[in-house]
Amino acid sequence: MTMPSMTKMLLLAAALLVGIACSESTSPPPTVTVPTAVRLAFTVQPSNTTAGIAINPAVAVAIQDASGNTITSATDRVTVALGTNPSGGTLLSTTAVNAVNGVAIFSNLSIQSASTGYTLTVSSGTLTGATSRSFAIAPAAPAQIAFAVQPSTTDVAQPITPAVQVAIQDAFANTVTGAANAVTLTLATNPGSGTLVGTKTVNAVGGIATFSGLSIDKAGTGYTLAATSVILAAATSAAFDITLPLTFAAVSAGDYHTCGVTTAGTAYCWGDNTHGELGDGTGTDRTSPVAVEGGLTFASVSAGLAHTCGVTTGGAAYCWGYNADGQLGDGTGTDRTSPVAVLGGLTFAAVSAGGYHTCGVTTAGTAYCWGSGLLGDGTIRITNGQTSPVAVLGGLTFASVNAGRDHTCGVRTAGMAFCWGQNLDAELGDGTTTSRTSPVAVLGGLSFARVSAGVAHTCGVTTGGAAYCWGYNAAGELGDGTTTDRLSPVRVK
Repeated sequence: MTMPSMTKMLLLAAALLVGIACSESTSPPPTVTVPTAVRLAFTVQPSNTTAGIAINPAVAVAIQDASGNTITSATDRVTVALGTNPSGGTLLSTTAVNAVNGVAIFSNLSIQSASTGYTLTVSSGTLTGATSRSFAIAPAAPAQIAFAVQPSTTDVAQPITPAVQVAIQDAFANTVTGAANAVTLTLATNPGSGTLVGTKTVNAVGGIATFSGLSIDKAGTGYTLAATSVILAAATSAAFDITLPLTFAAVSAGDYHTCGVTTAGTAYCWGDNTHGELGDGTGTDRTSPVAVEGGLTFASVSAGLAHTCGVTTGGAAYCWGYNADGQLGDGTGTDRTSPVAVLGGLTFAAVSAGGYHTCGVTTAGTAYCWGSGLLGDGTIRITNGQTSPVAVLGGLTFASVNAGRDHTCGVRTAGMAFCWGQNLDAELGDGTTTSRTSPVAVLGGLSFARVSAGVAHTCGVTTGGAAYCWGYNAAGELGDGTTTDRLSPVRVK
């Protein structure tokens, strides 16, 4: 090849290279797409495990784009929490970690409360969260025992009801449902020197040892039971009482409470206690009998609208409860939650608590009343109650008196009935509807053994055993086969 030809070819090659370079320098750069994080997803789901044991393998959560691809550059902080929590458990260990290569790994997560149906939830800023599949936490190995059903206060020699139950538990207080350990009960605290009677060692079934028919043969306050099982931590029950069964000589029903006297002379009350009418020193309602405070020995008690009165075996009158009208007779208008003595030093045979007043008859047969309303002393006390006993007018000698809501009736020693007080519905039985501030005779000349005054009617039983009633009768409370009010006694059919 000649030199000119060589030169020409070199020039053409150089021109071509320059063209290519120019062409590349003017072309646009390639487009690069950066993935966007939008959601979280469990890549390793939580698995079933045991209480207190780390979930294994470790739960893992990926930061993903809309197509489900893990964004390996993501380092967002991810938080895990309990979603469904069937037993009120707590998720332990580190619950917030930063993602590494787009994945957050939660090592050593554990739950101590055994149950089925747990789930986990995860969240991170504005990313869409996720919920795991459900998993279960099983109880750990037996480690202790505990009372599942505590012993309750029971009468002497009667089965403790409901039956005492003791649970076989793991270290986290989960009942180990597969456990069948033998459990033994003994008396721990024994204030009455009693004996625990019944089957005292039983095998657990489903992790629960049930002791049916247990009883204690002596009364005492503050008994406790000890539960033991080989190699397991023992347990002591809550305190409970063993009581002597109450044998009542009489009971009296008020509006919303009841009181009675046992054959030993102890007064007990139960029911509403808003104003202290149960006499136990509190204002707490009671669904079973509580002893009236004071250690008094009563011959009788009478429950009224919201107060109670009683007579001791020595003839002293005491009252307790609502006192805004002076119905307690202690010289005040202050409610009392335990018995206070009625003023006057009188010796009573019996007292009767009414609505807003109280009446009693002394051992000499004189009737006295105190409180508000028409007390039989010739006056009317509506706004200012009589706070101590006043004698009923007429010089009558009574065998008994009975206070109703707003009227009172009594039986004389000869058997004739007299009444006084409100008479809007003929509850005094004197043939009128005129209220009386002193005793009037009940019509009919009947000889009564006793009478009982209600809200707006009165009934009595004669010495021959016949029942008679008078007064309001809209609900048939007179028992004469009608609903007609009666101004004087009619025979109960």
